[in-house]
Amino acid sequence: MPPSKVTGKAFDWAILRRIIGFAKPYQWQMIGTGFLAIVLGSLATLRPYLTREAVDSSIALDGMALNQWMTWLVISLLMEAVGQLIFTYSANDLGQRVIRDMRVRLFDKMLGFKQQFFDRTPVGKLVTRTVSDVETVSNIFSEGLLVIFGDVFKIVVMVSAMFFLFDPILVLICLSVMPLLYLATRWFQRSIKQAFIDVRNEVAALNTFVQERITGMKIVQLFTRESQEHANFKAINTRHKDANVRTIWYFSIFFPVIDMLSAVSIGLAIWYGGMQAAAGGDVTVGDLTAIIMFVSMLYRPLRQLADRFNTLQMGMVAGDRVLSLLDEENSAEVGGSTLIDELKGDIVLKDMHFSYNPGEPVLLGLNVHIKRGQTVAIVGATGSGKSTLVHLLMAFYRPTSGEILIDGLDLQTIELRSYRKQIALVQQDVFLFSDSVRNNVSMFEPIPDAEILEAAEAMGIDAFLHDLPEGLDYDVKERGGMLSTGQRQLLAFIRAYLTNPAVLILDEATSSIDSQAEQWIQKATKELTKGRTSIVVAHRLATILQADRILVMEKGQILESGNHAELIAKEGLYANLYQKQFKDQ
Repeated sequence: MPPSKVTGKAFDWAILRRIIGFAKPYQWQMIGTGFLAIVLGSLATLRPYLTREAVDSSIALDGMALNQWMTWLVISLLMEAVGQLIFTYSANDLGQRVIRDMRVRLFDKMLGFKQQFFDRTPVGKLVTRTVSDVETVSNIFSEGLLVIFGDVFKIVVMVSAMFFLFDPILVLICLSVMPLLYLATRWFQRSIKQAFIDVRNEVAALNTFVQERITGMKIVQLFTRESQEHANFKAINTRHKDANVRTIWYFSIFFPVIDMLSAVSIGLAIWYGGMQAAAGGDVTVGDLTAIIMFVSMLYRPLRQLADRFNTLQMGMVAGDRVLSLLDEENSAEVGGSTLIDELKGDIVLKDMHFSYNPGEPVLLGLNVHIKRGQTVAIVGATGSGKSTLVHLLMAFYRPTSGEILIDGLDLQTIELRSYRKQIALVQQDVFLFSDSVRNNVSMFEPIPDAEILEAAEAMGIDAFLHDLPEGLDYDVKERGGMLSTGQRQLLAFIRAYLTNPAVLILDEATSSIDSQAEQWIQKATKELTKGRTSIVVAHRLATILQADRILVMEKGQILESGNHAELIAKEGLYANLYQKQFKDQ
């Protein structure tokens, strides 16, 4: 997702058209709000005209006409106030509806991304895209596009009215500074866009840094890196501040220029109009009052137009980032179309190779047949490829070459949802949501409490649930922080049991836990693997002694295969690992 290229254009029409496309379900609301902007522009133009007539009537001592014009002026102001209220509400409501749809679509898109995408993309950046950037897009509708349309229409109507109501030469003299205003605006728009891109980049960097450090606070404190991380945060925050200050700098130059040009226009109007009045021309006091009002009202939307342009530019920069994420096609998971109603659990690997990066092989030519109902254990040193093999079986990644056959079907041809619904994975690092035990083991499905407790009892770990302070209602907090590693894994076992999978994969599910939790997990494993294909990745060999078959991996290859007794008799890698773990016994 590279940053957008700065074009210097006031509008990037390609991005704007796509963002407006999200408003298609609400097109009548958008059209109505746009029409209201036209009405408001017309009403605003009436004000100087009615003021002129009131002033001239006052000077002419025509009380009846003065009251009449003042009445119309009050009515027009009330209509403008009501119209502005409706316009503001409708424009903001439209913006919120659009970003609701956009955010839902974006999150749905991310749900379908490959695991590689999340491996290479910081979480903070994705949070920024989904929350902050999408929120900024709403301003295109609430404070940008529709307001700009209304302001431009107001400017056109006011300039036309000025030529219609006053001496054209007087109007031309008032507007003679417009070329300078055009040049200032062009400089401003070119400068501010790059500044806004820098701001969005620094916001993403700031969110990423904060998210990672808060998540890894234990490591920060353990290695006493508080002062270093404080310095790093201060540097990132300074860059964020500097990027925002650059935008402020451009505004601090542009707005005074607008104010100065407005004052010059008013001065020219008074000078030329006063000269005409002194020379006996047809310029009245009401004319001078009205044209001063026109100039002030003309420069107000011009000044605001720069602010609206700011909003629109920032919205389009944010929109470009959101759309680039929505356009991410290479990262989408690609499954097949073959539905599996009932997975049997027969798994075959045929000459399977895999690399995360080209030229850096992780798995080399694996050939394995795991029969239905077998319990197959995988052992090996760290980095031998065990977890990578698990991820391939879960279809998180695709083999670089070779095949994975599930019940005789190539895994790449199988519809992923129908496949994953029938397999379960229990990992060493169990992820739990900040919610109740009930919702974490049921994955928010409406499963009766009795069924959850029966599952725990069947695996011999129901005492664990009963010992929790609030039972199934106990809030485990973010990532299960209120539970120990072993307790989190017990919940993962219950979660897997409730899905009744045809294939069960245990990835280091008994490492880094105490002996009591290990006894519970061994009981749960025995019950959970009964009658289904099971793949157990383990460091602790005591947990896989009863496996039907043990695969020994090293450097991405399967070097030994057999049951415990056969592998011990070979006196190879497995026997060496077993001897190291049990030499004291």
